[in-house]
Amino acid sequence: MDWLDDSQGAIDFGYDATESTKNRKAPRRKLRHEDEHLTSNGRKNLLGTTRDLRRNEISARWVLRKHIDFVVKHNFQPNTGREDLDSELKKFYSMAAKKENFDVSGRYNLDNFMRILEAARVIDGDIYCVRQRGGYLQPIEGDRIRQPTEKSVGITPSNGYTTGYLPDWYCGVKVDSTGRHKQYAVHKRHQTGFEFERFISAKKVIPFGFWDRFDQTRGISPLASVINKVQDLNESYDYALAKAKVAQLFAMAITREAKMGLADDDDDRSDSDASSAVNFDKGAMVLDLDEGEDAKFLASATPETATQDFWKDMLAQICKSLNIPYSFWDESYTNFNGSRTALILYLRSCEQDREAQVAFRNDWFSWRLKIGILKGEIQLPVDFQIDPSQWMWIPDGLQYWDTLKEASADEKLINMGLRTRTEIRQERYGDEWTDVAKRLAEEKALMQELDILPADMQPPSEPLPEIVEVPEKQNQKKENEDGE
Repeated sequence: MDWLDDSQGAIDFGYDATESTKNRKAPRRKLRHEDEHLTSNGRKNLLGTTRDLRRNEISARWVLRKHIDFVVKHNFQPNTGREDLDSELKKFYSMAAKKENFDVSGRYNLDNFMRILEAARVIDGDIYCVRQRGGYLQPIEGDRIRQPTEKSVGITPSNGYTTGYLPDWYCGVKVDSTGRHKQYAVHKRHQTGFEFERFISAKKVIPFGFWDRFDQTRGISPLASVINKVQDLNESYDYALAKAKVAQLFAMAITREAKMGLADDDDDRSDSDASSAVNFDKGAMVLDLDEGEDAKFLASATPETATQDFWKDMLAQICKSLNIPYSFWDESYTNFNGSRTALILYLRSCEQDREAQVAFRNDWFSWRLKIGILKGEIQLPVDFQIDPSQWMWIPDGLQYWDTLKEASADEKLINMGLRTRTEIRQERYGDEWTDVAKRLAEEKALMQELDILPADMQPPSEPLPEIVEVPEKQNQKKENEDGE
């Protein structure tokens, strides 16, 4: 028979993942809007659980803080090409980033605000910042954006809609036919729940969150996939700790040989048992046993090696939810080369999250510059374009691991024309090489003025006169000639 003959249906070149078997879950057949997979009630449960993990689970809290350490910190660097204008932009940025000029509550400067903002994005899935008059930002946490009531949006059953149905509203966000955000329904908290407060136009809001699909309206936390594992890991720790506590208690088993010829209820057996004694008074250990009896102490190694390996695997999965290598958690897990490779791969994974930080900062600073011009806080040239191309946000640098070797390698790359001083300075310290060069020039000028140049900068001293030594025989010959 021809092996391509499929007349009997013996061959089916398809996707195995589409077929149902008894060995695994059936394939999913429902294709829905992403926000329908996480409805308002489901989002409430998810937010409450993730926030509780941050409060009580050390692994979840550590992963969050490590993610923030690598992603959030950025340094502002003007890039106009004009030194005087760059200086003005730096001064304005330093002023606008102060807590009294940045946060509407006056409690957080830009750096602290962005750390909390990133944490809220990871834990809640999204957060929204409202631009307020005067150049302030007001954060609105994700649980306060909730689905409004029919009455608040002006919908009644007489309009032709059924009760509970709000067209174009998804978990508190109104969208148009293209999916663009138009309005947010903001609620305020009280003791028994939430109460509708007001609608806010999307034009006044800077959204910040995690979106994985084009038709997704609300952000979803990347920790959603590991919540159960974090909870299971915590319970496993509790069980192992309980078992270890039991193992610390004294436990002893006494084995006796059966008495031949005596009934179970014979009085002679009770008399024989009375002669056996176990005494641990005042730390003394006395075991007075009958002939044929044995005593053993019970001990157990807890937690077992297999359990510890299982914990490592679960911790690795928790770290991977934010792309963090397991070697960050356990520094002894790998060698130097393994740690270095893991770091390089992780920095590549950070790029998308850093781009989200830069996009938010660009949105804020462009708006803040306009407010600053209106308030007279800064004066800019007429031809100046308020555009992110006029400045840069440089991620915080990563210091040398092996300073001498890596610095030598950087020097060779510069001499070979493969890298620039600016690139290396940004990578290592998160700032511009030109600023460093200016500071070095200022230091050199000051040291020359004070005449305290270091040894490698001292001018060469005048050489001593050369002393020519005359051999002894030549001196004697010269003396004889003079005597003649």
